Amino acid sequence: MQKKKWSLLLGIILGMMMLTIPARAATNSATFIFHNRTGSQRDETPLVTAAQKDGVKLSVLHAKVSAQGKVRLSGQLTKETAPVIEVEFAKHEGSYSKTAQWSYQVIKQARAKWHFKTMNLVGIGTGNMGLLNCLTRYADTGQLPTLAKQVAIAGPFNGTHIQPNADSKLMKNGRPYHMNMLYHELLGLKKTYPKSTAVLNIYGNQGSHSDGIVANSSSRALKYLVTPRAKSYQEQAVKGTRAGHDQLTRNPQVQTAVIKFLWK
Repeated sequence: MQKKKWSLLLGIILGMMMLTIPARAATNSATFIFHNRTGSQRDETPLVTAAQKDGVKLSVLHAKVSAQGKVRLSGQLTKETAPVIEVEFAKHEGSYSKTAQWSYQVIKQARAKWHFKTMNLVGIGTGNMGLLNCLTRYADTGQLPTLAKQVAIAGPFNGTHIQPNADSKLMKNGRPYHMNMLYHELLGLKKTYPKSTAVLNIYGNQGSHSDGIVANSSSRALKYLVTPRAKSYQEQAVKGTRAGHDQLTRNPQVQTAVIKFLWK
C-alpha cells in the first residue's frame, strides 16, 4: 500500500515538472524565410500558407529588423508544430555584408528565445546572398544552429541582369566561366559549407533561360559553391505561368517542391 502511495506521488511530481518546462522546438528544425532586397514578408507568406493548407502544422513566428538593425521577435511557439520564422527587413539594404549581419542576429536571437538546435534556411532572390554571406562570415562563431536544409529560390549568385558576367555559361562542375566580384567572395564556402545540409535550388525559366531578372546560369552557379560538401544537392526549373522572378513563391510548383523538401 505504501509503495502504491509513493508511486502515485512520484507520478504527480513528474507531471507537475512537465507542465513547468517551457515548450521547445529542439525536435524540429526552425525554418527561416528571407525575402528579396526589394520585397517583404508578403513574398514569404504564400509558402507558409500553402504548407498549412497541405496539412503541415506550423508555429508561424516573425522577426522584424529595423533600419538600424534592431531585431524584434514575436509569435507563440506551440508543441507538436514546426516553427517557421518569417523575416522582414524594414530597409531595402543593398549591402550583402549588412544583410549578412542582420541575418546572423535574427538567427542568433531566435535561437536564444525558442531554443531550437537545427535550422532550415529559405532565401528568395537576393535574400540568398545575405544568407550565403552570413554562412561565410559567421559559421565559426558557434552561434549558428546546425543547418539541416537550405532552399534557394531565384538566387542571383553570379549577379542579376544589370551586372557584368551574370549570364556567364557554366563549366561541367558548375563553375561560371566568368565570375563577378560578389561570387568570388563566396568561394570560401567550398571549404566551409556544412556537410550536414541538403540543398534545393529552384529557378524560373520564362523561355529565355532567365526568370526575367536573373539568368538561370547565375542561379545554377550555387552548385559549385556548395558541392561536393553538401549532403545532397538538387535543382528544379520552373516554367510556364508564374515563372517570373517576383512570382515564384506564388507558383504552385514551387510551393509543392518546398513543402515536400522541408516538411514531408
